[in-house]
Amino acid sequence: MPATIKDVAERAGVSITTVSHVINKTRFVSEELIKRVEAAIEELHYQPNPLGRGLRKGQTYAIAVLLPDPGNPFFQMVARGIEEQTYKHNFNITCCNTDEDPEREESCLSLLRRGIDGIIVAPTTKGNENLRSLIEEDIPLVLIDRYNPRLAVDQVYSANQKGGYIATEHLVSLGHDRIGVLVGIRGLKTIEDRLEGYRNALRDKAIDIDESLIMSAYSKIEEGFSATRQLLEEHPEVSAIFSTNNMITLGALKYFKQAGIRCPQDVSLIGFDDSEWASICTPALTVVAQQPYEMGYRAGKLLFETIDGQRERKRARKIKLETNLIIRESTATSTRISRLRR
Repeated sequence: MPATIKDVAERAGVSITTVSHVINKTRFVSEELIKRVEAAIEELHYQPNPLGRGLRKGQTYAIAVLLPDPGNPFFQMVARGIEEQTYKHNFNITCCNTDEDPEREESCLSLLRRGIDGIIVAPTTKGNENLRSLIEEDIPLVLIDRYNPRLAVDQVYSANQKGGYIATEHLVSLGHDRIGVLVGIRGLKTIEDRLEGYRNALRDKAIDIDESLIMSAYSKIEEGFSATRQLLEEHPEVSAIFSTNNMITLGALKYFKQAGIRCPQDVSLIGFDDSEWASICTPALTVVAQQPYEMGYRAGKLLFETIDGQRERKRARKIKLETNLIIRESTATSTRISRLRR
């Protein structure tokens, strides 16, 4: 038979109430008693019953996480950070893929809202509409990755405008003045901020902004491939590309390989996100690095502080995580000669 909380209490020589407080962190317990209870839990392989705890406290001991693409390495690391927090709090987690579809996002929220204690979401372009009812119902909520200044909720996101700026500034410093940019889903503030950083860097360097060099690539590999092909076929003078999303970057690399374009000899490339493959591919990629694990971890911390009643919910907290440039092999001094013009 599985061990019970009573068995743990007897093994540790404490009361059932003390074991409960150690597990749920609901009251101060001395370090000595905590060690005895934890040792008993390990020896007996005791597993707390979240359903039973939830019924007693009016909680489900579960949270939901809505991500636009859980297969994306960036969001995989975000999820790992969130999972670390749920593990620390003995919660269950349900992860849903919205696939950047506002209707699917709305459906997921509708199905999950009654069975969870809180939600972490990277909202779609219609996040304002889909999340408003959750806010009105005072459901604990944290936004990640996609900053939304119009929603008064806790948010954790990257310094995206700075990231776009330092990426473009680096390319300009190498002598590039015809710099193409591959952007993700238009309307997402994350993408718009990265694009604004690109524009601001060009303005500061007195380089004219050519809107025809800005190519929409959604956020998928195939769209990145197509956008790169269109950019370089229509503008063979382009000597450098700034990709605003790691999946788009893979699409650009795929096109380079198919078209026989050498990077960085023919076209320099700088990406957004330092995925594990970025440093080991050929050439190793120059990137703007984010902090996806930290983003998930901090978002989880904010959510559980709200669920546990540790803070006032009237004042929303905004956490902006720094981005930084990692220079590798995919960017080089402009030769002013494009392979497509040979």
